[in-house]
Amino acid sequence: MSPEMKIAENFIQASQAEEEVERFLKAFLPGTEFSNKVHAVGGYVRDQYLRLLKNDPKIEAKDLDIVVEMKDGAEKFTKYIYDKLEEKESVSQPRQLGKGYPIWQITFKENIKYKNEFYKTKGAVVEFADTMKESYPDSESRQRKTEPGTLKDDIERRDFTVNQMLKDLTTGEFKDFTGVSKEDISKGVLRGHPNVPLDNMFNNDPLRMIRLLRFQAKYDWDIPMAVLRAVKRNAERINIVSSERIMGELEKIMNLGKLNKAIKLMSATGLLKHILPEVEALKGVKQREDYHSEGDVYRHTLMVLKNAPAGVENQIAALLHDVGKPATTKLIEDKITSKGHEDVGADMAEAIMKRLKFDNDTTERVKKMVKNHMRAHSLGRASGPKAIRKFVRDMGDELIDAVLYLAEADELGKIPATHDIPDLRKRIDEIRKETPKIVKEPVLNGTEIMDFLKIPTGTEVGRAKKFLIDLEDDYADKGKTLTKEDAKKELMKEFSKKASIADMLRKISAIFS
Repeated sequence: MSPEMKIAENFIQASQAEEEVERFLKAFLPGTEFSNKVHAVGGYVRDQYLRLLKNDPKIEAKDLDIVVEMKDGAEKFTKYIYDKLEEKESVSQPRQLGKGYPIWQITFKENIKYKNEFYKTKGAVVEFADTMKESYPDSESRQRKTEPGTLKDDIERRDFTVNQMLKDLTTGEFKDFTGVSKEDISKGVLRGHPNVPLDNMFNNDPLRMIRLLRFQAKYDWDIPMAVLRAVKRNAERINIVSSERIMGELEKIMNLGKLNKAIKLMSATGLLKHILPEVEALKGVKQREDYHSEGDVYRHTLMVLKNAPAGVENQIAALLHDVGKPATTKLIEDKITSKGHEDVGADMAEAIMKRLKFDNDTTERVKKMVKNHMRAHSLGRASGPKAIRKFVRDMGDELIDAVLYLAEADELGKIPATHDIPDLRKRIDEIRKETPKIVKEPVLNGTEIMDFLKIPTGTEVGRAKKFLIDLEDDYADKGKTLTKEDAKKELMKEFSKKASIADMLRKISAIFS
């Protein structure tokens, strides 16, 4: 099973486990002091209602969040569950998430049995919170102040009406205190609670502006103009949100393969210049019309993004692949050129990703993709096997396909589109299957080279390794495998020739000194 399939399977199992927790609570709650006081809320309820509307069993409901309408209700209820379950090892002891904050968590470590009924709850991680109302006393941060509240108070503090539905876990009834949540889910509309001013909603918690984009990208739902105008008025507030939180939302969008749509909305609402000013700077940067009649670099980038595969690395590399063009674009003899933009862009991509707090491995991979995307284009149909072998070796098995996907999206993201990468991919596949295989290390290691040439460690050893790698490619072109004996013979010839040239230069220098 591939890693992607394993992740998908784990996701489905976790989702099913959470719905099993709901089924358990429906049997557990009646007759207790918590009856009709415990409700599911948020995305879990939204997706369940959406599944019901569309009659589509494939829609998974996940991230079960529960509110308890009672003073200290989350603590009391989670401890009550733990006390009543006979097999204590099947669940974790309730723990509070954050000192002084009324959210408690239970992890279902195993399936559970209750009143002779079996529930497949293993893997579910469920959060329980008191119903609250909140305020934001510090205008320079997202730190909030909470106090006990009613169910209606709790709903009003949440982001969008599609996420403001409740489900009574005692009866299974869907409750819509906003009066519009069911309709908005049905019609696909993203807006705030009717009783909460839009400016307050985005000003208090600016991350909601990015969440708005994510929901639009995921569900293709409509955003009313009043909401878009409110985002535009409050766009500058995004600067108080941590890079980690912004990155978290962007990663979800990229995993959907919908960054193209999100960037368009970020541009329209004024968010782009605050989050990714380097992408904003692509607007108006001209390109050669014979290669790029689609328009400026920004328009080209959006087209590349549309053709790029889903996934964080694929999407962000597509977004940043030409980010070096504003600094390198020049008009020379009436022709627009952006020579070296991939090198400048690679360094800029690294800086951008560090600013957004991406991990080092992802940052390095994307930097390498940006730096080498033009190299895939330049190989072309005329390149020989040796050049292709070197390209594959330099990229590595783990990155070669990603670079080819980027280069192909780049080809398709312009007018007129070109279609050279499929041929290059075919030639690479053929060469990968050939014998001898593409090598990453020379046939002689560093110690063997030093012993044979009688040289110390240093740059000469590195030069010898490079010579041997190139030599192996030459041999491969002829269908031969470079042996250690052949390597030593060729290495001796090469270094004897270099030594002779160096000696001659020293003698010439001595004559004229």
